Amino acid sequence: MAYHIILEDREGFTLGNLDQLAISHSIRPEAACLRLLCGTCKVTNTETEKTTEVKTNFLKSPTWENSEVNLNFLDEYQEGFTSSEYNSHLKKASDHNRGFYRDLLDEIIVACCAAENEQEIISFLHTYRAYERIAYAFPMIYAYKSRDYLGSFNDLKVWMADTKTDGSAGELAFFKRYLETVYDEDQLKVTTDLRFQGSEETRSRQFSLIRNQILKWQNGFSTEATVENQVLSVPFKELHTLLLTVRNRYFHQMSGRTDNIKQRSIIDPETFFKVLARPMLSYVATLFHDILVRDMDQTAQDLDI
Repeated sequence: MAYHIILEDREGFTLGNLDQLAISHSIRPEAACLRLLCGTCKVTNTETEKTTEVKTNFLKSPTWENSEVNLNFLDEYQEGFTSSEYNSHLKKASDHNRGFYRDLLDEIIVACCAAENEQEIISFLHTYRAYERIAYAFPMIYAYKSRDYLGSFNDLKVWMADTKTDGSAGELAFFKRYLETVYDEDQLKVTTDLRFQGSEETRSRQFSLIRNQILKWQNGFSTEATVENQVLSVPFKELHTLLLTVRNRYFHQMSGRTDNIKQRSIIDPETFFKVLARPMLSYVATLFHDILVRDMDQTAQDLDI
């Protein structure tokens, strides 16, 4: 992790027998990511002398606090795996991707701390940076771990054929197709709630901007849990478009485009990114966890040979 960052246990944390998830100088970066995203760490920035407790279990939800301060949650999070199996996997995991996980950890630390400190714009930006790293690595890991090389090659061809309707390019376009192919229909339909705040005008404008301009929901389309101008319930398969379009059209505007996100459309950027930052970090946390689980699946298969 970054040289000016000190990672420690939250007060009252209980580790149990999960020695590979103990905070130390030798902790694997993916283990540190898991600890952080489960809401069990405090982070000290020695440059600013500021300490932040990361209490939110972003793997469970954007707002769920890990009040028990342990990792028991992992016993029921992923069907077929216990917390002890995470520990066993980390003990014998390869070092080949350590650099990838180390860079990812640096971004996740900033995103989590910023979210807990209500610095939503910073959190969103570093969540996006983490997403770009995952977008490059995840499909490659999938293909490398597959036992069906011909099937993997055919999958790669499908993922590369993207219409780029949301401005995806390169590995991001590739990643969008990958997600739509690898996740099953039920998983793609799972929704994340965006909760709007502020005045009635602010909520109305931001709700309309995300639903109509960013997600391009047409003809009154809605999802079951959506409440007009209060809650927008977004399916998993559309979170890529949401994250990417906000980055492209708000932070990276191009002259002459008619779909740039104008400041007057969101009224207040702090309120706007308060809607997005935590849900997007939870989305990236889910993808990080799925990379880890695919590694665990492969390890289990190898033991059966």
